[in-house]
Amino acid sequence: HSFFSPSGGMTVNLGPFRARGSAYKAFRAPTLNELFREFRVGNAVTRANADLRPETLTGVEAGLDWSGEFAQASFSLYRNSLRDLIANVTLESTSNQIIRQRRNAEEALSRGFEMNVRGHWRRWNGELGYLFVDSRFSNGRRVPQIPRHQGSAQVSWHRGGTLASAGIRSYSNQLEDLPDRPLPGFTTVQLYLRQRVTSRLAAFAAFENLLDREYIVGLTPTPVTGQPLLWRAGLRWEGRIRQTNP
Repeated sequence: HSFFSPSGGMTVNLGPFRARGSAYKAFRAPTLNELFREFRVGNAVTRANADLRPETLTGVEAGLDWSGEFAQASFSLYRNSLRDLIANVTLESTSNQIIRQRRNAEEALSRGFEMNVRGHWRRWNGELGYLFVDSRFSNGRRVPQIPRHQGSAQVSWHRGGTLASAGIRSYSNQLEDLPDRPLPGFTTVQLYLRQRVTSRLAAFAAFENLLDREYIVGLTPTPVTGQPLLWRAGLRWEGRIRQTNP
């Protein structure tokens, strides 16, 4: 296969605003796993497919950015047309087993918008983000495992060598692979703490899914839950290691 992947864009500055636009074309070749590796998760078996064709994408994007003294904001619209999208297609589904195979699906269209707002005041920083995605095949069915709504929020405080940051990420419901197999939405909380001990050494602790929320990420056909509470702590050193000549 041979492909041509052009891209181009332009920006226009309008005082505190900046308008931008771009157009692009890209492709993705099937991975070795998709071509040759069969795998099993629970009672779901996914077969490889050596006849897969590369995915192609053609898209356009337009946006507007604003920058002020204490805040910045951005808004983007996009539209992507995909051909030969590689997806896991269910061939057989029973109460005991699900048989799937990677196949090139029909054309798909993904469109939506994204908003981000960032601000800072004294020792505080904050950020809000929202993404709307409407991804559908040519027959109107939603593309599996893509939530329509995604949101995030983060706030941090710093003073001297101390930093504390907390955030949330939220996802709306999505489909597993069939219209009658929805996955419910969920929200997780993250926390990060750092204390500088010396000019080069800092202690830190990080927590993912702080509230130990149980959420479903797959049906095989039994529910598969996502990552539980995960934490890590340690020391981080920043600097150079001097080398001495013999």
